[in-house]
Amino acid sequence: MAAIIPNVKKIAILRANALGDFIYVLPALKALKETYPKAQLIYLGKPWHKAFLEKRPEIVDRVIVVPVSQGVREETGEKEDYGELKNFLKEMKKEQFDIAIQLHGGGKYSNPFTANLGAKLTLGLATPDALALDISVPYIYYQHEVLRYLEVVSLIGAKTNAITPQIKVSPEDILEARKVVGSNSKPYIVLHPGATDRRRRWDTGKFAAVGNLLSKAHYRVFITGTHEESELV
Repeated sequence: MAAIIPNVKKIAILRANALGDFIYVLPALKALKETYPKAQLIYLGKPWHKAFLEKRPEIVDRVIVVPVSQGVREETGEKEDYGELKNFLKEMKKEQFDIAIQLHGGGKYSNPFTANLGAKLTLGLATPDALALDISVPYIYYQHEVLRYLEVVSLIGAKTNAITPQIKVSPEDILEARKVVGSNSKPYIVLHPGATDRRRRWDTGKFAAVGNLLSKAHYRVFITGTHEESELV
């Protein structure tokens, strides 16, 4: 375990992608919270991260929405605006991050982005073709996602015993869920057959078989997906 870095006031974490990706990084965020309790954790993500996390200070202290940027934050039908991106990075330098952590992926695009945040120390994942940060961890595609990100933050001394991703459910969450599932007390299970990377998609026939078994076991079964995943659903 590496030593904890002293006098850290601000830590930026880059991970501007989807819900499933976010869940995998939760233990690493918890490790940072527990190890650097006096530091402000600032999550660089998408608009949905801001809406979801703004009332969850136990996860991060603040969310900054990253503009559309190739390989970092990509949105269907939206293109990168160089001027907007330049202004964003200029504002990020004003934040004066002590540490910037790239937990976004292999780093081909995200490492130059992280390096341009102006942090005193940068660390994160890197494929052979990616820009090396101050501290780099080799990106191995077939690796346990949770452990991958815990390994990265361990290089600045961050650790936790809670390695299972968890999010506290608030009364507001329950009210919002009831708008969809109703007040029926019968237990329900949600199946999500989609994945951005098609290689990670389990066969829909197998999802259907699981759904049938759960239905026979007296669960209500909900199937979720994005507009682009309507065929799968």
